[in-house]
Amino acid sequence: MFAKFFKPIKIGGATALIVITSFASYALGLLRDRIIAVHFGTSTATDTYNASFLIPDSLFNLFIAGALAAAFMPIFSEYLVKDKAEAHKIANTMLTTAVLAIGMLAAISFIFMRQIIDFSFPEATLAMQNDIVNMTRLMLVSAILFAISNTLGNILMTYKHFFSYALSPILYNLGIILGVIFLQEKFGIYSAAVGVLIGGSLHCLIRIIDIKFTEYKYKPEMAVTHPGFKKIIKLMIPRTINQLAMQVNLYLFTLIGMKLTEGAVAAFNFARNIQSFAVSLFGISFATAVFPYLTSSISNGDKISYTEQVQKTIQRILFFTIPSAAGVMLLSKPLVELILSGGMFDSKSVELTSLILFFFAISIPFESLSHITSRAFYAVKDTLTPMYAYIVSMVIIGFCTIYVAPKYGIEWFSIGFSIGFIVFVTLTLILLKKHLENFNFKNLFLSIGKTIISTGLMVIIVIVSQPLENILGIKIASVMRIIIGAASFFIVAYLLKSSEISNVNYVIRRLFKKPIDEPKI
Repeated sequence: MFAKFFKPIKIGGATALIVITSFASYALGLLRDRIIAVHFGTSTATDTYNASFLIPDSLFNLFIAGALAAAFMPIFSEYLVKDKAEAHKIANTMLTTAVLAIGMLAAISFIFMRQIIDFSFPEATLAMQNDIVNMTRLMLVSAILFAISNTLGNILMTYKHFFSYALSPILYNLGIILGVIFLQEKFGIYSAAVGVLIGGSLHCLIRIIDIKFTEYKYKPEMAVTHPGFKKIIKLMIPRTINQLAMQVNLYLFTLIGMKLTEGAVAAFNFARNIQSFAVSLFGISFATAVFPYLTSSISNGDKISYTEQVQKTIQRILFFTIPSAAGVMLLSKPLVELILSGGMFDSKSVELTSLILFFFAISIPFESLSHITSRAFYAVKDTLTPMYAYIVSMVIIGFCTIYVAPKYGIEWFSIGFSIGFIVFVTLTLILLKKHLENFNFKNLFLSIGKTIISTGLMVIIVIVSQPLENILGIKIASVMRIIIGAASFFIVAYLLKSSEISNVNYVIRRLFKKPIDEPKI
């Protein structure tokens, strides 16, 4: 009965599936944030919960998340073409090594957690430190679950199995929501940490089920001297350095934010999650869906197809993220009111979060593009070039966090973030040119021009519709202005004959299961 969901999907279907499920996932993510905001606001408790994520997230992100995806899929795809048995040996070794490495680091962290937290957050109160220690220890288990889940996810995507990959974030957010709803009265903010554990379990379980519908069968192996495994480790190192730089910046955000004002860390994370909605929906979704096909094109020696896929993905990302950025900037305060206000999330919380969100919005197109430009390099087995560009961008973000934000205000967290990603995308696009064949700059600039015109008219209409707040109230008016703004953008884009409109049509048809030819890549 369920076998039809666990099967290979073509690129158009994969894109539609990931976009649709990403929307559902991030809608649940925003609901998750609203539930946490209503119950705990931008309080010390919420700051404590966010601080508790740092070590489990660091373990996972440093060694598994982006690092593994960047290195594993190009090599695994290459070996699948040549020798499936050797490819499976590499996958077995990777999964075994990932679990053992993360498990060992998690165990060490668990034992020395008190010392780590005392060192990391010396100015936090003793009660706050105790809560961070306890919640971090609880969430360390999720790091191991995500190590398994993410490794399986990369194997599944190479086989073009996208269903569980797309569904697992929904299950993760659902786990946190259930944890807070049913456990918060008894356990307080600890309920969110329990929810993370529940969500991580569901995230992993769905991918374990999906992997059974591929030809890959796991067995414990430690072929660490295998040439393919060595290549993966070599490619992982630059990406791991990238993740380390980001984790350092997140630590600085947390440490300095705690000093600046109560709830600053919570406000930053709430704003970041709203900003991430557009980035994940369009940037990550499109880049994730196309990545297996980029690696396949390179493995088959088809640079023309590789270039076409990169260009189309860039155009599609910009088509959706330029208006998204403009809309979030215009509606930063109404959006925060709509999504988060209520209960403990008072007017002060709204003002602080919306200020950070306004400047965060600038980064939406650029952070979204960073996912495709990075993956374009990873597909050609180059993780060094994005690393150099990423380090430059992280230095900029770190400078703004350490030196500028304490002097000029917390909004410089998000301003620095935006500047950093603008620099990253600029550098990677310039350096990517050498890998592209027959890149059509005329079509790119034409597409961007039509998108900017459509966005400009959308902005005018959204501004003109502001009096609706006085008639309908902020929350209802915000929904109406979002709908009116989006509709005006797509109508103008349609009239301008933007090629990216075909993708909107395709996703809608897929959603309602109507047959249609896939958009050309």
